[in-house]
Amino acid sequence: MKNRLLIGASVLALMVAAPAALSIRAHAADHPTRIDSADHGRSFLIAQNSNQTTAEDPRRKKRRRDGEAEAPAAAEQPAQAVEETKPAEAQAQEEKPRRRKDRNRDQAREQQSEQAPAQAQEEQPRRRKDRNRDQARDQQIEQPPAQAQEEQPRRKRDRNRDQARDQQIEQAPAQAREEQPRRRRDRDRAESGDAVQSPEEQKRVVEEAKQPARVSREAEKPKNIVKDEPVAEVVKEAERRPTAVVSDRISKDERQQLKRAEKRRRERARENRNELLGAAAAGVVVGALVPMLGGKVAADEGDRIVVERDGRYYVRKDDSALFRDQRNDVRYEQMRGGLTREIVRRPNGSQIITVRDAGGNVLRRVKITRNGREYVLFDTTENDRRNLHRRVDVPRYRIDIPRDDYVVSARRADRRLFYDTFSAPAVYQAPERYTLQEVRENQDVRGLVRRIDLDTINFDSGSATITESQVRLLGDIAGGMLDVIDENPAAVFLIEGHTDAVGDDLYNLTLSDRRAETVARILTEAYDVPPENMVVQGYGEVYLKIDTQGDERANRRVTVRNITPILETAQN
Repeated sequence: MKNRLLIGASVLALMVAAPAALSIRAHAADHPTRIDSADHGRSFLIAQNSNQTTAEDPRRKKRRRDGEAEAPAAAEQPAQAVEETKPAEAQAQEEKPRRRKDRNRDQAREQQSEQAPAQAQEEQPRRRKDRNRDQARDQQIEQPPAQAQEEQPRRKRDRNRDQARDQQIEQAPAQAREEQPRRRRDRDRAESGDAVQSPEEQKRVVEEAKQPARVSREAEKPKNIVKDEPVAEVVKEAERRPTAVVSDRISKDERQQLKRAEKRRRERARENRNELLGAAAAGVVVGALVPMLGGKVAADEGDRIVVERDGRYYVRKDDSALFRDQRNDVRYEQMRGGLTREIVRRPNGSQIITVRDAGGNVLRRVKITRNGREYVLFDTTENDRRNLHRRVDVPRYRIDIPRDDYVVSARRADRRLFYDTFSAPAVYQAPERYTLQEVRENQDVRGLVRRIDLDTINFDSGSATITESQVRLLGDIAGGMLDVIDENPAAVFLIEGHTDAVGDDLYNLTLSDRRAETVARILTEAYDVPPENMVVQGYGEVYLKIDTQGDERANRRVTVRNITPILETAQN
């Protein structure tokens, strides 16, 4: 029985030990590793393919099984440590820049800590300044009444100054309008040759004007152009054409009748503006900007229009008025580009051909004698026609001749002197010739030639006519002009009209133009000076001979120049 129990126990032990031995062998075949016993501290080696089995105590088996369960985990730790070593080195290399950055930041922080005291010392004055400013501001806030009382006079001065400045700004346009005529007169009179004379010279002119005028023996003898007709006939003639000369015995009532007749004639001139002043003048109204006329219409008197351009005023009218005679045949032809050709045929067979643009500007004038000889008096080139109102810059020049030879008085009554004056060359040889429009509108250009002041002819204030007794005083002037035309049939004379400073400047401008036309008409009708050799232009009160704003007879005058040496023609 006892033997049976021992045998059974042995079989049971073998059954229990066999799986464990098989497990150890399999593990040893895959992991030939040294295993340390946790319980006893002994070491043993599990050989690969070992078939050794040992009979063990159950408690020892249990302890051994527990140790074998812990052994694989312990055996894996060194391998895992090796694998984790490589990532640690890479991580250390990655952390080097970060550590360097942290180290630099720490150093910078230490430097700031060391510099803080010095910076604090530097900021002390600034902080003190800010604190003082804040204290001053607080004091100002606490003391506004006292400060306001101190600032009241200053604010009042500033307010008064601003109000005065605003008033000046508001009054500037009106003041500028009032000063325009005076400034224009001062500016234009300061140009070459027309500067105001010295007080001594002005006094001499006034004294000479009181002396009776005379003529030389060589003076031309005038024809009688004042008809002894009833007043009704004279008034009727005034409605048809301008009156230049009146009888010395004319009454005040007759003068009024002539003025009313002159006004009716001007109004009727509006009907023929297309022919007289050009197509651009037809239907114009004051204030309209008409480029063809050269600017903005400032005044309209029927037969004359005043145009404003660049602060200056120019009078426009019929430049062929002297040709309109009942004995002459006048025809008009329309040309390309809006040009108009006017052909005046005289009873003796001679012709005057004038070409104007749509604005009435005279561009070309040709004289054809009865023998067929042709003379070009002036001719505006095609290039200048496209820029008719261009700005002219004349070089500054000096007048080196005596003033009495440059501005000659008609009281000297010397036909030969007047001929020499008209025949003299320009006082300065300009680099170019000028169009008729440029000569008319530019005093520097006109000043290139000498002039004769007709101070022997006196106009009543507001009148454009002269008395019959004054006609003969033009004999020497007419004689000098005829002598020049005999030598040069293409000579051109500019007849300039002037007024005193009394009255409206625009009215004076047209009045001066009528005075110039009066003299030209007398030269033609009484002395047979060819009208085609004369050009008329009025300048109003701009060029005063005596510097006064009053009623001065010496300022109501006419001037004559020979502009041929400076005038542009086809030949030059």
